[in-house]
Amino acid sequence: MTCGVWIGAVPVHLNSFPQLDPQIEEQVSEMLQEAGIIVSRMETSESTLCSLLQRLKQRLSALEKDVLRDELKKEISEALEAGGIPLKLRDKMVIVFVSLLMEGIVLVHAEPGSSIILYLKCESFETLWSLKEMILSGLLLQLLSEVIKVFIESRPHIELIVREDDYNLTLACLLSVAGKFRRLLLLHLNHYKYVKKL
Repeated sequence: MTCGVWIGAVPVHLNSFPQLDPQIEEQVSEMLQEAGIIVSRMETSESTLCSLLQRLKQRLSALEKDVLRDELKKEISEALEAGGIPLKLRDKMVIVFVSLLMEGIVLVHAEPGSSIILYLKCESFETLWSLKEMILSGLLLQLLSEVIKVFIESRPHIELIVREDDYNLTLACLLSVAGKFRRLLLLHLNHYKYVKKL
C-alpha cells in the first residue's frame, strides 16, 4: 500500500489455520467487497445513512447511541438485501459495517492473497485510534470471524494481523495530509496477532 492508493487505509490480514481453501478466501473477499460497495453507495449527502452518521457526531447518551445503532442496522440490512447479499451473511455483515461506520472507519477494498486482506480507511487520527482499539480489544476479529464462519464447516483458528509498517505508513500518510507535524504518542502494533478459534 502506498499513500497514493488509499490514503489512511490500513491493510488488515485475516489468516486461518489450517489455511482456508483459496476458493473460500475468494468468496469471502468478494462478499465483503460487494457489501462494502453497497454501503459506500448509501453515503450520499441526502441519505438516511449520512444523516444518522452526522447525528453520531453529536454528544449522545449511551441509550441514544443504541437507538442510532439500531437505525443504522436497519438501513444497512435493507441495502444489503436489495444488493443481493444472502440472508445467511447479511446479519453478520450488518454488524461489521455498523461497528466500523460508528467509529468512522470505512472498508474500501477486500482481496484474497496469502490471507484475506481488508483495507480499512481511517480519515483522521481519531478513527485510526478507534481502529487500533477495535483490534486490541479483539472486537474486530470477533466480528470478522462470524462472517467467515458462514463459509466454512471446519473450525480453524482465525488470526487478525496488522503489520507495524502498515500502521505506521497510514499514520505517516495522515500526518502528511494534515500538512503539519504533531507530537504523537506512537504505540506500535508490532505485528499484533489476535487468534480466535471458530
